[in-house]
Amino acid sequence: MKPRWWQYVREHQGVEPPAPRGEEFCDAAIKTHINDTPAYYYSYAIATVLKFQLHDHIARKILKQPPQACNYADNKEVGAFLKKIMEKGATEDWRKVLKDATGEELSTRAMMEYFKPLMAWVEKENAGRQIGWE
Repeated sequence: MKPRWWQYVREHQGVEPPAPRGEEFCDAAIKTHINDTPAYYYSYAIATVLKFQLHDHIARKILKQPPQACNYADNKEVGAFLKKIMEKGATEDWRKVLKDATGEELSTRAMMEYFKPLMAWVEKENAGRQIGWE
């Protein structure tokens, strides 16, 4: 496991091990989410996608504002929308609740659109540069 762990860390984070690592070290275990409750990583990922999806729906459909520049504090319509979703609790499958509320299945579309202006800026700034760890 160790060689693969450091391969992924090197590829995705650009970090080298601090010193030669023998098999007696279990470096992956320092990530407490992995050794204590690995399913939580999935929960974090899904929650992030859901947050962007709900925010996008609220901004565009309820407030008629761009998601990057809206404020729904103290908005009763937004509160009612969120209450309607949350009050179902575990009585319905969350995928059905999401589809009924937003008209969409779980999707990264909203997150990708939210960051589209930033991505365009980053691509412009990095044009012609060698990107990568090597």
